[in-house]
Amino acid sequence: MQLKKTFQLSRLALSCGIAMLAMNQSVQASGFAVPELNITGLALSNALVANPDSLAAIAYNPAAMSFHEGSSVAAGALLVKPDLSVTTSGAGSVDSEANDIVGIPTLSAHTKLTETWSIGISVNAPFGLETEWPAGTFDSQYPPGSTIPTQSKLEIVAFSPSVAYKINDNVSVAGGVDYYWMREVIFNGDVNNPLGANPAADLKGDGRGVGLNLGLIVDQGNWSFGGSYHSEANIPIEGTVDLPATALPAFFSNNVHADLKLPYRLQVGVRNQTTDKLAIEFDITRTGWSSFDKLVVDHDQYGVNIVTSDNNWDDANAYRLGATYDISQATQLRIGYTFDETPQDDAFFSPRIPDSDRQLFSFGLGHTLGNGWTIDAGYMYVKFDERTINSTTAAVAGQETNGTTAVNGTYDSSVHLLGLGVTMHFM
Repeated sequence: MQLKKTFQLSRLALSCGIAMLAMNQSVQASGFAVPELNITGLALSNALVANPDSLAAIAYNPAAMSFHEGSSVAAGALLVKPDLSVTTSGAGSVDSEANDIVGIPTLSAHTKLTETWSIGISVNAPFGLETEWPAGTFDSQYPPGSTIPTQSKLEIVAFSPSVAYKINDNVSVAGGVDYYWMREVIFNGDVNNPLGANPAADLKGDGRGVGLNLGLIVDQGNWSFGGSYHSEANIPIEGTVDLPATALPAFFSNNVHADLKLPYRLQVGVRNQTTDKLAIEFDITRTGWSSFDKLVVDHDQYGVNIVTSDNNWDDANAYRLGATYDISQATQLRIGYTFDETPQDDAFFSPRIPDSDRQLFSFGLGHTLGNGWTIDAGYMYVKFDERTINSTTAAVAGQETNGTTAVNGTYDSSVHLLGLGVTMHFM
């Protein structure tokens, strides 16, 4: 009886938040993807996959290395300021407590070994999220005994070494490895107790995984075409679940494990050098969110399934437009726009992942200082469509609460991003 009760308590503590191990909302792109891989990409709304002229394109498409002589090192920092809120019938308008400024570093480097071979590496954070709802935000909507979501955090860093081969003067291909380091996963909650204070139920973990990346660029003078592909990657997660102090007997381990499958990312684009000073690029990004159909979490000690979460997201597209204009030989103006689709429908909506369609507006400047040094600056504003969930499906304790009356409310979000970077090109 005690063991059965313990596993039931584990389900209550994880049922609302465990899906976040596989579905997380970032503040820039659909699902939990963060497509801003460097400062030039930020200014161009990430329309950079078909650009053989910019060193910044290497982070988006390693095949671009073949079109640059010598070696380069680029470093930058993104400052992200989210503004997420929800209005519910019980609590009124509430702001997420994770609306603080967050810093994201970027780094890339390359060197041309021979006329045909180049190598390089990019380090960035292509996935991530953080939301934190104050106590009481959803108390009146979640059933007694269920876990009310509070803090959700995901940090993933990608190390992507690649090799490029220049087939001829016009065509380059590339391939490499994506090594994902999940630095931290946090999914905390409060177990709803209408008779007194809500005890905390916390889930923490980390993990590592590997995927593959491919790239192609075809440069035909004023026209260029490009594509990059990052495969799915599975990250085994080892973590712990901490339940209220009286919920577990002394002999009961709190270790759990799960698998997080990162989606594939396919980006294709076409660029036209319209005039001597103006170039325009159009890209489409396809993200394979449908791989998140189900997540299973097992208990280490007994090998028993604790939670099975049905996610059922759809693959989603982002449509990107970027333009560069050379103000002078040393200074370039950049602007961009993206329409980004959400993969999540109302039936699986969660306040841990308040996702919606969004539009990205961006601009920036690049300036060459001489002696191989370039500085870049960019700004982006992301406006999420306001999303109202008005489900009639009753929330039941111990069962999946995503898409039920527990999550009803109007969710609104926007994000400001500011970036500054520097590049050194060695000839």
